[in-house]
Amino acid sequence: MRTRSARTGFTLVEVLVVIAIIGVLVAFLLPAIQAARESARRTQCTNNLKQIGVAIQSHHDTRKSFPMGRNKFDQYGVSWAFFLLPYLEETAIYNSYDSKARVDDPQNVATMRTPIETYACPSRRKAAADRNFDNNEQPPLPTALGVATLADYSANAGLQLMTGMVGIDESATSFGGYDRAEAGPIFSGSRVGARQVSDGLSKTMAVGERHLPPVPENTPAGMEHHAIGDTAAIAGDTPQTTFRCTDYGVAEGPEDPSNSKFGSSHSNGMVQAVFLDGHVSGLRPDIALVVLKAISTIGGGEITADE
Repeated sequence: MRTRSARTGFTLVEVLVVIAIIGVLVAFLLPAIQAARESARRTQCTNNLKQIGVAIQSHHDTRKSFPMGRNKFDQYGVSWAFFLLPYLEETAIYNSYDSKARVDDPQNVATMRTPIETYACPSRRKAAADRNFDNNEQPPLPTALGVATLADYSANAGLQLMTGMVGIDESATSFGGYDRAEAGPIFSGSRVGARQVSDGLSKTMAVGERHLPPVPENTPAGMEHHAIGDTAAIAGDTPQTTFRCTDYGVAEGPEDPSNSKFGSSHSNGMVQAVFLDGHVSGLRPDIALVVLKAISTIGGGEITADE
């Protein structure tokens, strides 16, 4: 009698069917995996802003005012991100600062060039010290290129970026007064206390995600970070980095050319922001301009629904 030999292996058709099935499963799984990862990154961003909110409140409890937006407007100035360091368990970095040296001086390496995890939105990038320093509207010094601490959050200066300055553009050279109906809680030279926030702490935005536009064409070499408002975060000499304002709404998308708007790096487009009472909320990309302006000022007297 004949006996059939044992069949071994797989036919080509069987292999192709298995590969096709695996491909279909992967096609179904990948979006879910990406969504889960983005959800985790968004949660981490929320936690960062909550920590910033707690630090802002602790600063107020200690200093009787919210952190100053920036104390100077040259290469010796520091921003709100510096003033919050002791309340973010970064006291050593805070104490190493030498106010008599320029922010890009080697004397200030520890303060100005140490990555701060809390200041980086994981949906956009990791914490790093790879930003350029400003140099009074000129290209940075060779030693100040790509070495400064980054941040993905900016303080709410109010309706205008240059709130608190005498003048409305970068040529302003002194701090001045402000109108509570137009000012946010953290701006150039600010010393705002809770009593001055007549609109309510829970209705006033403190810090939010910063929109970063594409680098404009023909931007001079070394000025790319300055052009989009993404220079050294701990320093205070670049208002487009330190602050964002609301007079023209939030960024309409990644290609929005403005370097003064709040904007999101998250897939759902929601701009996360922490308010003066410490709660974090997402601002919809289509938020009404009148509502956005209302939550960005400390004394406008507006009555708004929950954002």
